[in-house]
Amino acid sequence: MERKRFIAIGMIALLLTSGTGVAFGAMLETTETSNKEQPVTQVTKPTPIIDSPVTKEVIFSGPVKALELAVGPVLASDPPLVGSADWMAQEKAAKDKLKSDAEKKQDELEAEIARLEKVASDTKTLNETLVLVKKQVGKTPWVFSGSTPEAWDCSGLVKWTYSHLGVDLEHRASVQRVSGAIVTEPKIGDLVSFNYQSYGSAYHIGIYIGPDEMIHAGGKPGDRTEIRSIKGWAKGNGNSEITYTRIIETNN
Repeated sequence: MERKRFIAIGMIALLLTSGTGVAFGAMLETTETSNKEQPVTQVTKPTPIIDSPVTKEVIFSGPVKALELAVGPVLASDPPLVGSADWMAQEKAAKDKLKSDAEKKQDELEAEIARLEKVASDTKTLNETLVLVKKQVGKTPWVFSGSTPEAWDCSGLVKWTYSHLGVDLEHRASVQRVSGAIVTEPKIGDLVSFNYQSYGSAYHIGIYIGPDEMIHAGGKPGDRTEIRSIKGWAKGNGNSEITYTRIIETNN
């Protein structure tokens, strides 16, 4: 109703200002415009939410991610009840382990004590034997294949000395040289052997008794047991190579 009144008033104003013809044309145009169908806006009512036990479907708006299981430490089970069979079994296993560990430790301690006692004993015996050997300096003659204080050669003197420690060395310098551990820092009682350059087998052997000193039987008929410079012997025999061999462990 308000729209029609607005149009009518407009037409009257147009007639008064523009003339009848123009006003009539404008009226026709206005009438056609008003008679056109206006677009209808469709209103969709929201679907009511119904509370019901029916299972609802969930629609995802994006890609569905696979379910990932958490990875972590497995929780320990509850400890067995005190006094139960499982509890008693665990207690026994723990006590058995403690006992086994204690016995193992005891064995290790006893073995170490025995080793130290043997080292002390061997040290004492070796040093006492070396005193006896030194008493033969200037006395015992060098004799090929000899192995007693009455007469010995270089390997015979070594063999006799170590027999007092319960070690049976072969009567050959080349074999005695490899009968123990090769060392670079000799102790009193270690073997000192000599070989010519580029020739691995030992041709002579003695016993180390201190810095640059050895006691040996000599190397040829007419020689007697003597204390000699190690470097001096090596230099006097073609700059021989020197090797130290440890037969037993000592505290020297």
